[in-house]
Amino acid sequence: MESHPLKTKTRICRYWFIAQSFLTCLPVPKFNYQNRDLSKAAIFFPAIGGLIGVINYGLYFLLRFFNTGNWLSAFILITSSIVLTRGLHLDGWADICDALFSTHNVQRRRDILKDSRLGTFGVVGIFLLLSFKAVALSENKLPVFLILSPMAGRTAALIAGGLFRPFQQEKKSLGEEFIGQIPWQVVGIWLGILILSPLFWKRDFYPLKATLIFFVGWLFCKMMEKNFQGLNGDAVGAVIELVETLFLFLGR
Repeated sequence: MESHPLKTKTRICRYWFIAQSFLTCLPVPKFNYQNRDLSKAAIFFPAIGGLIGVINYGLYFLLRFFNTGNWLSAFILITSSIVLTRGLHLDGWADICDALFSTHNVQRRRDILKDSRLGTFGVVGIFLLLSFKAVALSENKLPVFLILSPMAGRTAALIAGGLFRPFQQEKKSLGEEFIGQIPWQVVGIWLGILILSPLFWKRDFYPLKATLIFFVGWLFCKMMEKNFQGLNGDAVGAVIELVETLFLFLGR
């Protein structure tokens, strides 16, 4: 009887480490990965986003202490986020841009997603995304959104994982372990926390604006599902980047 709480605590820590190792470059203890662990660890995705945000939140005040200026601070914060996430989601955004704007059929679009080479649309997509982030961060007046934005992005990942289906591949990917496997209760809880929590009501109509952004994320996933006849890991990374960037503008 006494060992039950210990096993529960060990399981929680294990899933936290799985989520942290998947989403960030932060070191974790060694663990044995098992089938469907990623979908179980997904409940911690927004919290890991919050951890990324806390690091950038501290970096923001350090930069202010050294009076680095708005644009240089924005550049450093963007670089920090890319380093912390190993550019994982940015790579997904670029791949989705390359595939979505191609004029090929569904199968060819899927093949483009698998291609490690970066195309013209991917380069343009990265440039535009980072430019929008730089503009939002250079005018940031509410640094709490440095924490909220990555949390919102990973909550959007839960929307993709809970409300959509993966496209089948010859070799099973982590995306297929995650997409379509997240309980709707988990999605609803995190949406409720980020939309309804009074901790974030620093701006007029915040709940409405946050709801609209998540709706845009859902529409983006719907569009990708239509174009690829399902989602994959790149699509999850792309919606993370989109929603995170849109939330950054709420802090302006």
